[in-house]
Amino acid sequence: MIGKAKFSFLKAHEILWKLGYWRYLLVPIILSVVLAVVLVVLCFAFSSILSVWLHEFLSTFFELPEWFRLVLMLFIIVFEMGPFYVAFRSLVMVCYAPFLDKLSVKVEELVNGHSKEFDRGFIESIKRPLMMASFTISASVAVFVGGLFIGLVPVAGILISSLMLIPFQIFLSSVAYVDPYLERSGYTPRESIVLMRKNIGSMLIFGLFGFIIMMIPIIGWFVGPTYSVVAGIVFGILISKESVEFNKA
Repeated sequence: MIGKAKFSFLKAHEILWKLGYWRYLLVPIILSVVLAVVLVVLCFAFSSILSVWLHEFLSTFFELPEWFRLVLMLFIIVFEMGPFYVAFRSLVMVCYAPFLDKLSVKVEELVNGHSKEFDRGFIESIKRPLMMASFTISASVAVFVGGLFIGLVPVAGILISSLMLIPFQIFLSSVAYVDPYLERSGYTPRESIVLMRKNIGSMLIFGLFGFIIMMIPIIGWFVGPTYSVVAGIVFGILISKESVEFNKA
């Protein structure tokens, strides 16, 4: 499982730094950093509003101290980070979408030795990333709401919701990065999701690698999404090729 994810990120490092492709991605890198700042502000604002509402709602049934509102806000922020992280990762792909066709050609040539020529206009290039972003964000919010209600059960609820939330959110945060190559290979959105689900172990490791890079202060915020963009194309090539070979056999 770890092999495909590891190879994908090592190849991404080679493409970005040894071959210097980071220069051609400065615009989406800047857009992704701006997007990160906007989403962090929204995350704290939304959690503050929701904690006030929950505190008032629960106070009608229980006598809750004022400090409990802060506890609620911290609890919501922890759970809320999942959907906001998925939203960030998915929307980053919309920023990168106009640059993906040329990038995919170069990555395919390095990994496969050949590439599929693909030339689309701006609108066409962002349609699929927007569709996948809508799916992943909606699914992530649904998981968040379910986990939030389960997490209200003392002790056991928090444990169960954490075990449920973490793998779901990691998987959803990776979908948008692997899908672009699968789209170029003719997979419909449903077929793409099915193939990624079949490789769920590798997908979770791929997502963890991306998350670990993102956690590097400042540097990770800039290069983390870019590594995942390039690694996602490589990863898509690997699982697509593996699927074709399996079907032939």
